[in-house]
Parts: sequence; structure tokens; C-alpha cells
Amino acid sequence: MNKRLKHIIFLLLWVLLPLTFPCEAKSSGSFRTRSFTEMVKTLQVYLNNEQIDRPVLRMGSPDKVTVAFDYMSSDYPHLAYKIEHCRADWFPSQMEEADYLQGFNEVVIEEVVTSMNTTTDYAHFEFQLPNEDLQLKLSGNYVVKVYDTDYPDKILMTGCFSVEDNRIGIEAGVSGKSIYGINSVYQHLTFELMFDDFVPMADELQVVVRQNGRHDNEVRGLKPTLQKPSSFVYNHERELSFEGGREYHVVDFSHRFRYSGEIERISYHKPYYHVDVTPGKMSSGSSYAYYDVNGGFKVHGQEVDGEEEIDYSIVHFTYPAEEPWLDGSLYVMGGFNDQWLEEKNKMTYNFERKQYELALMLKNGGYNFLYAFLPVNWQSASIERAEGSFWDTRNLYQIYVYYRPLGSNYDHDQLVGYFEIMSQ
Repeated sequence: MNKRLKHIIFLLLWVLLPLTFPCEAKSSGSFRTRSFTEMVKTLQVYLNNEQIDRPVLRMGSPDKVTVAFDYMSSDYPHLAYKIEHCRADWFPSQMEEADYLQGFNEVVIEEVVTSMNTTTDYAHFEFQLPNEDLQLKLSGNYVVKVYDTDYPDKILMTGCFSVEDNRIGIEAGVSGKSIYGINSVYQHLTFELMFDDFVPMADELQVVVRQNGRHDNEVRGLKPTLQKPSSFVYNHERELSFEGGREYHVVDFSHRFRYSGEIERISYHKPYYHVDVTPGKMSSGSSYAYYDVNGGFKVHGQEVDGEEEIDYSIVHFTYPAEEPWLDGSLYVMGGFNDQWLEEKNKMTYNFERKQYELALMLKNGGYNFLYAFLPVNWQSASIERAEGSFWDTRNLYQIYVYYRPLGSNYDHDQLVGYFEIMSQ
């Protein structure tokens, strides 16, 4: 069979296979942290000043949620933001603004600096919530929408964060023993919700579980496996068994000469610097190849005086493969796109070089990423397929507990508990 005919067969199968594989769809909310234009890059929503901390602030605490992003032009518009309350599923709650916020809900962003001494022109915007203009009155989920003041109906980006009122206690554990065996490729999460004065009914709670902040394999709709007088136990063998995966890859190109992690070279091809990431390979032997921060990233630069001097680079990812996988697609997954699997971080197979390829413009700093395989018509990706999977991989699990009284006409899912636990 000649190379051209083989290529045609691959393409035909790629088109036809989606009709033959089952669908494992999960519901998703209408809002997420994302940009709707290529003019907005490096969108970050994090707690206080820690870029890798998940944006969940405690009601009544001094915590702040930081929203930061770049507008990719020195000629930038006047931007403003507004806040909207959401249900547990991130759909709008339909509540009146006066019920969930105090102050002004259309605030012009004044914290902006333009780039200096960079190959790429941009304006850096940054603000914190709550602030003197806007305070939050209720727990739950929130979305911040940024828009051009000249076009207020055209949203440029959305950023999601949550407010917790800490009304319940949460204890959790992670084990290598699961329904799939002992110390296989899975980790099993168990947790217990503990009540004091506040004792809800099981049907009044919504529990959401995530692994490393991922959305594709999040778990919803759990009911307690055991109800005690003052606590609920969740020990779902199948639903709470997660693929262990492997430690995230690490690259740091904060300096074009003193780079670190899995980088082969940094070179300059006008008008940009280009970062060649070490080709990805199937993992074997151990999950502890690298230290990671569970998918997070941190923008920073060496020998710069401020945020405005941090440059952008074109980062080239490659993954060797003798043939393309016909039953799905390969993605580069990381906090740089809030761990979502979408077209902009989907790899393309190069038949001549026999490898998957992806080029992304990223702001200089340190990044975690994984190669994730998404089967056709599935929403949950597999790390094992591309990277291998290990039961002892360090993963950070997030547990969100929402409460809404039965029979309530008040469209408010209160976030009554939030907990993080690292495996091992």
C-alpha cells in the first residue's frame, strides 16, 4: 500500500469512527473561565497573590480573588467588568443583583500597564474582588464578565470563582485500593461531611468533585453511601475512582538563556522567540519524573522590573507516534487553558514527521502540562493512553458542597463547604 492511499484511508476512518463509538456525555454549565477573542490572552483567576491557588474565597475573610489578563495590543480599549451569580452548575441563578452584591456592578478597570522591551505589544489588566466598589453578600458561584465600554453587550472574557461560607466540616482520604484493584492505575477518594448546628437533608446537597481542577472528569450528583446522625459518608467505588495519571510535565522559559524543565532549545525567529519542548513520550517505570503543581502555571520573568516586561514566546509541543490514533484526539492539557479540552489546544498529526504537533503563544513563565487522549464522542480524557497511569501519582482533589433547601423558590446554591486533599 502506497503512502498516499494509506493517508486517504486514515482520513476516511477518522470521519467515520465518530459514528461507531459510544457517547459518555456529562452536563456542563454555561460559564467557565475563558476568552472569547484572540486579543485576550494569559487569563488568570486565582486566590490572593498566589497564581496557582484555586479561586475559592471564604466569606468574611480578607481573601481576594485576582483577575488578570493581557489585551494583545498597545492600543487597548476602555474595559469594564460586571458580576453575575451562578448556580452550582454555573448557569445563571436569575437572582436580583441587590440580593448578592453591594455597590456598583459596572466597574471600569483602572489597573492597566502597557508592555515595555518585549517582542509582543500588549496591555496588562488586573483587579481584585471584592473591592471598595463591589462587595459580595452571598456564598456560591460567581462569574466576572469583562467587556469594552463602547460595546457593553460583547463579552471579551469570563472568569469563574466561588465564595464559601464554611458551614460544614469535610474529612477526606485517597487510597490506591479501588474497585479496579490494589495499586493499579487508579486512586479512590472517600470523604465525610460533618455537621454541627447545621444539619441538611441529603437531597438538599449537591457535591462536585474534581481532580487537579479538571472539568472533563468531574463527578456530580453523588448521594451519601452512609448517613449518620451528624455526618454523611461518600464512598462510591466506581464514581470516586480516578485514573492516577502521571506527574505533570514542567517547562520554565522565564529566561531565554537560563531555562529549565523539558525544553530542548529556545531560538529567535523574527518576530518571536520559539520554545521547543522535549518531545513527549510514553511514560514507564515511575510517576515521579518531575515535580509539579498539579497543572498550574505561573507567569514570571527573570531580570525584569515588572509584569509589563514579561514577553511572549511561541511554544512548540510534539508527541511522537508512528500512526495517528483513529479513535480520538490528543490534547495538551494544563492550567493555561483552565484544564479544558478544546480546539485551540488540540494537537495535529504530521504524517511526514510521524508526530503530533501544537504551537501555542504563551507568556513567559513556568507551566505544567500533560498529554491527554480524548476518545471520540467522550468528554472524559485518558492520561493513561498517552502518558501511562500510576496509582501513586500526586493529584490534588477538590470537593465542593452546595446547599439549597427543598421547596425553596430562592435560586441560590450556597457553597457551604470546600476542601482540598493531595493524594499520598
